[in-house]
Amino acid sequence: MGFFKRLKYTLITKGFGLYINSLHYLNAKFAANTAYTLFSVPREGVLKSLPTFLGSSAMKKLKVDQHDIQTYEWFGEKETILLIHGWESNANRWQGVIHFLKKHNYRIIALDAPGQGLSDGKELNAVLYSQFVNKVCNHFKPDFLIGHSLGGMTMFYYMATFKPDFVKKIVSLGAPNRFLRITENYRNLISLTHRSYQGFLKEFSKRFSIDPANFNSSSFVDQIKIPIGMIHDEEDKVVPYSDTLEILEKHPEIPLYTTHDLGHSLYSDDVNEQITYFLENNRFKS
Repeated sequence: MGFFKRLKYTLITKGFGLYINSLHYLNAKFAANTAYTLFSVPREGVLKSLPTFLGSSAMKKLKVDQHDIQTYEWFGEKETILLIHGWESNANRWQGVIHFLKKHNYRIIALDAPGQGLSDGKELNAVLYSQFVNKVCNHFKPDFLIGHSLGGMTMFYYMATFKPDFVKKIVSLGAPNRFLRITENYRNLISLTHRSYQGFLKEFSKRFSIDPANFNSSSFVDQIKIPIGMIHDEEDKVVPYSDTLEILEKHPEIPLYTTHDLGHSLYSDDVNEQITYFLENNRFKS
């Protein structure tokens, strides 16, 4: 990013923070709602047209409340796998994984998250996303789940909350652990004051009946009794590798496959091979 782009980005982000901090003294409730909206609305990931790859699938819309969920299906004779993408993304990010899984004859399902791809909605967080995942799972009854980034955290939350009895194994790719680490990064990015930040956190508690301090993947994993595999890159700049280590500190029995120089995306045939190996053997290939 060039100097002027960095300057523009800094001015915009800090400007939002200054606005919310000032607004807090006039209308704390509205300030908290504004901070929540800014945090929860993805800026990228919406599809204005259907990519050719996704058009090769059998497409179906499901509904959660007033929202349409876009799903994609590729047929196969083996078990059913549901792919759950992350923040500011959509089902098209799974192209390489899907090509690989198709060679192994799996039945593959992917979905677009709320406000992403071709799905309805504007806001996106793990609680809302889990409701979409629950609807898709109840319809397609997947045997395996694979979640990337926020999709991985959503997968953990979904398994702990809805407890589906048909899911046999799950794999997370670069999943975050602590929700508060994410919100603290947001606070620092736009320079929220302590009062504005606390109001923002209370907005989450009020909307979703959750305690942000306890909204952690490691806590969700406590309640998951099926095999879990985790893949994370040591140089991940988006979700630090330490997040996975925090989860493993509580759950050292979970197999971990560490990659290098793949970054957060984890696009690699090696990763795809490890995913399928875990699904067939409950461990990663050494």
